[in-house]
Amino acid sequence: MDLKYTNAEPSGDERAAVDELLGPPESGWEGADRSGADLRWARGGAAARERRDLLLPALHAVNDRVGWLSEGALDYICRRLTVPPAEAYGVATFYAMFSVKPRPAKVLYVCTDLACAARGAGAVCAGLEEQVGAAGSAAGGAVWQPSPCPGLCERAPAALPLHAGVAEDRGTVCRSPTDTAPRPRAAADSAPAT
Repeated sequence: MDLKYTNAEPSGDERAAVDELLGPPESGWEGADRSGADLRWARGGAAARERRDLLLPALHAVNDRVGWLSEGALDYICRRLTVPPAEAYGVATFYAMFSVKPRPAKVLYVCTDLACAARGAGAVCAGLEEQVGAAGSAAGGAVWQPSPCPGLCERAPAALPLHAGVAEDRGTVCRSPTDTAPRPRAAADSAPAT
């Protein structure tokens, strides 16, 4: 990734995800069709910098919708927010739950940090390898990968399923031999005896 914009185009879904967050582009400088008014209109540096804080939400919007961040999506986000592409690429590659390479829409992130490792993350990973294959290998339209802490330490060992294009995905991906999480009690079990 360079400091210069590329000619890569975002897909319709990528463009829609960014536009839902930022609103439609107001001028040709932000990705709209150029017009004669663009030649007479300037946006101040302060106004452009005010939106830089939306970089991470914009990356999340595309990643949640499509499942990964293409070069075209990064370029579109950078143009809309006036962020250098190298900076956006640095942010996108820093966070483990973003990918700048194509991958399946369903991803299971298995925490392998200290709290989860102490509570059996190794056995969870071994169970996944046995049932669906090695980490990073796509099987049946899904992929799993070890990840840094997703902030679910109270549920250790934790795994976070994400499904691009779906608001929430709370389904079970697979069970490991160490799956000892308490099951919700049925309503009849929790009713007081009379």
